[in-house]
Amino acid sequence: MTPEQIAALTAIAAIVSKIGTWPLGSVLAAVIFGPWIVMWLLSRSMEKRHQAVVEMYESNVKLVESYQKMAGEHVDTIRLSTAATTELTTFLRTKAPCHQLINANMISMKRQKDGQ
Repeated sequence: MTPEQIAALTAIAAIVSKIGTWPLGSVLAAVIFGPWIVMWLLSRSMEKRHQAVVEMYESNVKLVESYQKMAGEHVDTIRLSTAATTELTTFLRTKAPCHQLINANMISMKRQKDGQ
């Protein structure tokens, strides 16, 4: 080793001896308790996320229930509309066309005039 390197190591040793064992104890405590603290924080955040997922699921269940109610009402509306359309179609098929009614009225009016 060069004299500069020896001087640097001596200076570092002097600084460590003046500071004491406090930094070493802090590092040791961080190494031992750090992972436990980090795991506790992570589990807490995962618990919050899980609670948010549960709330989202419950709101989705409410949404599906209201959608089922709306779909049931929609089915009733479709049935009424289909029945009305079928009734109208039947009426229009069995009804005499307008030109036939006009011709029949003209013929009956002619007969009334001729009969007088």
